Amino acid sequence: MDLAGLLKSQFLCHLVFCYVFIASGLIINTVQLFTLLLWPINKQLFRKINCRLSYCISSQLVMLLEWWSGTECTIFTDPRAYPKYGKENAIVVLNHKFEIDFLCGWSLSERFGLLGVSRKYIHSCFTHFSGSAPPLVLLLLVVQNLQKNQQSFYLMKWS
Repeated sequence: MDLAGLLKSQFLCHLVFCYVFIASGLIINTVQLFTLLLWPINKQLFRKINCRLSYCISSQLVMLLEWWSGTECTIFTDPRAYPKYGKENAIVVLNHKFEIDFLCGWSLSERFGLLGVSRKYIHSCFTHFSGSAPPLVLLLLVVQNLQKNQQSFYLMKWS
């Protein structure tokens, strides 16, 4: 067994990862709360800072996906379209089959340098998982009602 395999199997290593994720999440969310003071003054600066802070949290989960589980995400695409990825606006829709599928989407957006600046749309039933992050990183919660979603999308577009 190599060193990485030994570390992955140790409970103490699990505990350290858990502690680092919780502690950094609390620190980052506290800093995000303080950036709310910037909102009335400079919305652009507020968004830039919160994009970087949300990247700090999201990248930890992507690291665990790639290093810990050894998951490899493969993208099959038209070779002519590949150079445009990360340089143009796009909407990417992931159809979840398993609980970890959203991390594969985050892994791909990380490879193209879009993890911090991407907007995430999630179903409103997941609000208890996301903590204080949704209002601070402009995470849009959707419901199964087209009229309510259209109003939310309109508000998000102009905010």
